[in-house]
Amino acid sequence: SVQPARLAMQDYSILDWPVLGFAMGIAILTGFVFGVLPANLIGGMQPGIDPLRTPSGAHSRGVRRMRSVLIAMQTTLTLVLLAGSLTMGRTFLRLAGTDLGLRTDHVVTMSVSLSGTPREGHQRTYYREALERLRAVPGVDSTGAVEYLPLTPAIFAGFPFKMDNHGDEHLGALVNATPDYLRTMGTEILQGRDFTPAEERNSEPVAIVNDTFARQFDPTLRVVGRTLPFPAEFKMKPVTIIGVARTERYRGPTDKGVPQIFLMTGLGPASSMTFVARVRGKTEAYLPICRDAVQSVDPKVPVFNVETFEQRLSDSLARPRFYTTLVVFFGGFALLLAVVGVYGVASFSVAQRAHEIGVRMAVGASPRRLRAMLLRESLLPVGAGMVGGVAAAAALGALIEHLMNGADAIGPTTCALAALVLLAVASVAVWTATRRIVRLDPMRVLRAE
Repeated sequence: SVQPARLAMQDYSILDWPVLGFAMGIAILTGFVFGVLPANLIGGMQPGIDPLRTPSGAHSRGVRRMRSVLIAMQTTLTLVLLAGSLTMGRTFLRLAGTDLGLRTDHVVTMSVSLSGTPREGHQRTYYREALERLRAVPGVDSTGAVEYLPLTPAIFAGFPFKMDNHGDEHLGALVNATPDYLRTMGTEILQGRDFTPAEERNSEPVAIVNDTFARQFDPTLRVVGRTLPFPAEFKMKPVTIIGVARTERYRGPTDKGVPQIFLMTGLGPASSMTFVARVRGKTEAYLPICRDAVQSVDPKVPVFNVETFEQRLSDSLARPRFYTTLVVFFGGFALLLAVVGVYGVASFSVAQRAHEIGVRMAVGASPRRLRAMLLRESLLPVGAGMVGGVAAAAALGALIEHLMNGADAIGPTTCALAALVLLAVASVAVWTATRRIVRLDPMRVLRAE
């Protein structure tokens, strides 16, 4: 498979038989339109001439026109791919640099599930022992555990809450967490404080909310000390808000964040949790050590998804990275083909018009002026292709937005930048191709003719 391993395991397919068949059809059609058809048309335009009696500069205007049309079409496609490459590259860099509301460096993560194990029903004791083992590992600065770790696929169920049991209801998703989880993840507490071990042991009904949840009730985030009664079906005492934390982008850089309420594991311990440990030094070296520390609590409890948090972030960006790499590759390849095409046409034009160039030089035209003339003539089809390329690039914006969440539409600035790059490269190609004019001896050319 040409897909990255992480993408190949997901429930969608980038390349399947219909897509492969479509690609083959496009390849055949392209070969016909840009190969067979132009060859036939050019062959029909060539007059029946005797090559021994016809000057080498004689050629049909139709042939020139056909070459110009092909260069214009190639320029159009190249501009579309270049604009798409610039847009997707800029979008990917923005996604990679997005603030997730936490720190991704030096964090080891691992998940456990107590369902079906002897520890089921004794979650609080197990989590406490596992965290103590993790803290004892040399080089571990802090540890914590959470029910739903950011960048892990999760479906949040929102429940209606009324602050202090009056006013409007707003939704909030419940997440179990331990003391020091937020500190370990580098999530800033904007107001109030974190959980304490004493509150966890005594199962104090306290909670920390994120700023997305708090803003639903108070734009100034002044909710510390207020109470949150649970819906009747929970049969739980109201919790007192002790802190407001920054919103973590659970689903990655494109996620705006959901309103969340962090509860201590003592209030309603979950059967599955993910441990996090902030370490010093090379994070990958701690993966087996931390895994063994948790596994030593009870070998019958499976420990899985042992990864660095940076690896989880990289995996979440696998799809946009893959698409960006593809578009950038094809954009660069198209630019190379365009340069080769323009260079070839310019070189061929110099060879075909050698007699004309020799005459012009004999009557006083300078090589620089002749090269500038050929440059203008060669760039005319390039300019015409750019006009069509701008329109096609604008249409491509909708496709890019579909492939990559958060991608911007291809705007005029991007099109202008792509056009400038293409124009500059094409100009260099033509100027290089016409370099032989400088070394041309007009008298030798005229005598040969």
